[in-house]
Amino acid sequence: MSARLMPTDIKHQYQNDGYVLIKKLFSEPECDELIDRSVTLHSRKSIPGCFHSVSELESDGDPLRIYPRMMHPHRVDDLSLRFLKHPRIVELLRVLLDGEAIGLQTMFYWKPPGARGQDFHQDDYYLRTEPNACIAAWMALDNIDEENGGLIVFPGSNTEDILEMCPTDTSQSFTDAAVKPPDQYVEHLVEMEKGDLLFFHGRLIHGSRPNRSGARFRKTFICHYISADSTNYNKGYDPIVHLN
Repeated sequence: MSARLMPTDIKHQYQNDGYVLIKKLFSEPECDELIDRSVTLHSRKSIPGCFHSVSELESDGDPLRIYPRMMHPHRVDDLSLRFLKHPRIVELLRVLLDGEAIGLQTMFYWKPPGARGQDFHQDDYYLRTEPNACIAAWMALDNIDEENGGLIVFPGSNTEDILEMCPTDTSQSFTDAAVKPPDQYVEHLVEMEKGDLLFFHGRLIHGSRPNRSGARFRKTFICHYISADSTNYNKGYDPIVHLN
């Protein structure tokens, strides 16, 4: 296994904290290949079912309209599909899930300078996986820290049910609803280096604040998976992707 942690350590931390950070799972050239592909896709300006971008003049000052998230690029791009099914990720998923996984979603998330964050939420609010939760594989394509809007998690909150979403401040979050983390959980900023990968549980409360840097993007490639023995999930994410 290429990860520095042993399988037992990885599984223990994931079960207890709801996430585990794998350092340098991917090389800088591999990250650059994904960045270059996202730039190529973005140059098309619009791909149905994936993204639609506008010019700076049309953006009303919102950088996320110029650089929107690209949803499901694996449906139109072979490199994105290859990373969704990447053996290094699949090997670790088997450890964390005690079995095989199925791919549901990919995403290029640019988060340019000045972009709003995404307030606290649980991924399974959207994916609705049963009987267990989905799992995210969140790959850093840049160095990520507080300044450029790094991911904030609430360790241990993966033990919660799916919580109520309430209205939130849309001047800080591009989504209009969020979870209020219960008082017993303390937020933790996950700083990441280019090539790191963060696995986290679908009920882990997480989110991010705005990118307050002057020039730094916070580029990530994100995949979501469910256990192969899941009995239900949000069918809006079909078609599923078998990883073998």
